[in-house]
Amino acid sequence: MSTNEAAPKPKLTIDGQVVEFQPGDTIMRAAERAHIDQGIPRFCYHPGLPVAGTCRMCTVEVEKAPKLMTACSTPAADGMVVQTQSEKVKKSRAGVMEFLLANHPLDCPVCDQAGECSLQDYNFEYGPGTSQFHEEKRVFVEAQTKPLSDRLTLNMNRCIHCERCVRYTEDVTKTNELLMNSRGWRKELTTALEEGMFNEYQGNIADICPVGAITFNDFRFQKRVWFLKEKNSICDGCAKGCSIHADQEKNIVYRYRARHNEAVNGHWICDEGRVSFHTYQNPERIIHPVLRTQGQLVATNWDTLVSWLLPLLTSAKRTLLLIGTDATSEEAATIMQILPSFTQGEVVVRSYNGTNEVQKSTDDAPVDHLLRRKDKTPNTKGMEILGLHPLSDKDQNFDVAIYFRSGRAALPPQRLAEVEVAWGVFARPEAERFAAVMPGLATIEKAGTYIQCDGVTQSFEAVVQAHGASASVKKILDGMRLKANAPILAAREVARDSV
Repeated sequence: MSTNEAAPKPKLTIDGQVVEFQPGDTIMRAAERAHIDQGIPRFCYHPGLPVAGTCRMCTVEVEKAPKLMTACSTPAADGMVVQTQSEKVKKSRAGVMEFLLANHPLDCPVCDQAGECSLQDYNFEYGPGTSQFHEEKRVFVEAQTKPLSDRLTLNMNRCIHCERCVRYTEDVTKTNELLMNSRGWRKELTTALEEGMFNEYQGNIADICPVGAITFNDFRFQKRVWFLKEKNSICDGCAKGCSIHADQEKNIVYRYRARHNEAVNGHWICDEGRVSFHTYQNPERIIHPVLRTQGQLVATNWDTLVSWLLPLLTSAKRTLLLIGTDATSEEAATIMQILPSFTQGEVVVRSYNGTNEVQKSTDDAPVDHLLRRKDKTPNTKGMEILGLHPLSDKDQNFDVAIYFRSGRAALPPQRLAEVEVAWGVFARPEAERFAAVMPGLATIEKAGTYIQCDGVTQSFEAVVQAHGASASVKKILDGMRLKANAPILAAREVARDSV
């Protein structure tokens, strides 16, 4: 064989299908690469955690092996032949399910995990129709429902002792907050400290819990999961730009969950980002145009607000367009291209971040060893690629300033113009300094592109429809252009009629 020829990849056969794998892969990993791992049930195994091999649910039959092998921990070998659905394997899985259900409360009607519970799914597919267990169930009376922290609630009676949660705090967050007390049927999950859990990634534990033993309080009892529609999106809570699932129903987002993206966030998201959708569903968010009248911001319509704004821009000698680093690259480019055409004076375009004293991407830094960043906006690098420079102390004495942001960038503490206009996502208390507010779209309401802290470009689609009269950048600018050209169009109509 020529030295330039690549060595053939090793192969194994899973249920008659030949699968290539990489040296060091387990049977489970090889099946994952081939996207046929759904035929191998698992409780303790998770691709983001070290292998434990304790639940015995993933056992498979390997040709010439004297006994069943756990797919999660058995190394794949070239020429190996694996059966995942043989009678021997099914009998083993039925036995495991019978033991797991022996002490389970079977309270599916009131369990938040119902509808996405591995125990439900695997019992339907692999469980025995009857049980040989006739004794009384073990019941943790005191620990039936107890807080692990202000974010997580534990129901120990539902726990199947997979210990994903314990390994997560040991190997991912490295905070070692959880442990298992006692052994056998008295084995009980508890916190290492009386104060409970304290890491900033607790929601992931609820995600990886295969049953309803650990639930995230923000979503607890909010909605049955089968009503929710899962959509892919990007968390805009910091410069990391984690990939997420946004679950919504009837135009309301109920939760964010981590979406696996090895190039960005792996399998995890932080708790701050997990609940950040509440910012956009804040009852105080301004979702209709408002204009200051007699010292107060009063609800109006787009036609009135644009009619007020256009003459202001036309007569301004110096105008500042301040674009937050939470704008999409498309929004910023459109604003930079079109908005200056409405004024004859000087137009200065700047970016603004203002979160944790960050203005440039070089000011950003990790907050911990996992995901969180100092920069709390998602597109600082995107603004820099567009050529935008941060606001400086030299930028002063403007007639009009328009602040555009999507809800994450901060606002300059000082006034920069005689007339200041807000455009985008603002809550009522933030808007009190402005002469008018033009409601724009939040990240979950629009499509666009962010460039995260590591330079990865990520595009996303809208998750929900715009709230109230909030409108996209293009729609607002098209309306302004139409309004500005109205006198010319009217004159053309008069001239045409007079011919």
